[in-house]
Amino acid sequence: MSECDLMRESMPLLLTESLDPARRELTHQHIERCPSCGSEWTGYREAWRMLGELPELEVPASVKVRFLANVGELPERLKVVPFQRRPAARRLAQAAAVVLIAGGSYWFGHRAMPIQIAPSPATVSAPYSIAESRVLPASAISPEIQGRPDIQNVSFDDPNPNDDDIGLSFDITSHVTVKGRPTDKSVVRLLRYVLESEARTSPSRSRTIDWVRTTYSRPGNANPEIADALATVLRNDSHEGVRISAVETLKTLPGGNAQTRQALIDALKSDPNPAVRMKAVEALANLARRGGQMDPAMLDTLRAKAAQDGENMYVRLKAAEALNFRPQ
Repeated sequence: MSECDLMRESMPLLLTESLDPARRELTHQHIERCPSCGSEWTGYREAWRMLGELPELEVPASVKVRFLANVGELPERLKVVPFQRRPAARRLAQAAAVVLIAGGSYWFGHRAMPIQIAPSPATVSAPYSIAESRVLPASAISPEIQGRPDIQNVSFDDPNPNDDDIGLSFDITSHVTVKGRPTDKSVVRLLRYVLESEARTSPSRSRTIDWVRTTYSRPGNANPEIADALATVLRNDSHEGVRISAVETLKTLPGGNAQTRQALIDALKSDPNPAVRMKAVEALANLARRGGQMDPAMLDTLRAKAAQDGENMYVRLKAAEALNFRPQ
């Protein structure tokens, strides 16, 4: 099996985000440098988009009646329950259909006219990929260098002395601006990466958190991935100022999933900085005021903090207040 065949087998998994990071990176690199697989990937993505826009149709009443009539009367021990559609099932169905449509067009194309899926006018034929590393043919690089990019760590490679090709590897620092809606998946994933990246310095991360607070505190922009990224920052960042900013932002975000609550509970229990613990108990109290779900772990932590000798008095007071706001 050729490398292209292997990569095309990975494309449905790439659509459903089921590949591990290493294989995902290799697949993206191959797509970028292989025109044939790049065209194939465009077909997969367009088929995925088209299938995602198709409406989900209800089963006609007449079909239901005929089905029940054919089945006859069911035994008492068998219960018929309504079927609830699940997003995951729809994604798997989309992936299967994409394999048949886009992938099938490739194999069928060797024997007959290939199936053509024309991209819509809004589709970008060659999307910009943010990758750790990539291999590009010289023909894909403009000979005009724009601006003054910082090129470092240059190395040269000639893997095959018998041909005329050489390799030039380097790290480059350039400035990229991504424009889109706060709810766009690419924007959300980019922000999550910036928040969770261990390479981010505290000032840069703090600025990102401040911007996230302003943007994603609006109900229409709420996104669980942003909340999860802030919870990761709260658990892992070594700078107490960044952790405080993460708690303050979590407090303003609409809703609050289980991971968000657990991150606040962990901070209240064990964060070494009393200021972070104060902000954590305020955030939990805010959840209680909004009528949020107070699970047993949250209640136990608040009770323990309210009665803990040696704990900061403000933390104890706020824990007691949060318990008083507990929904009955």
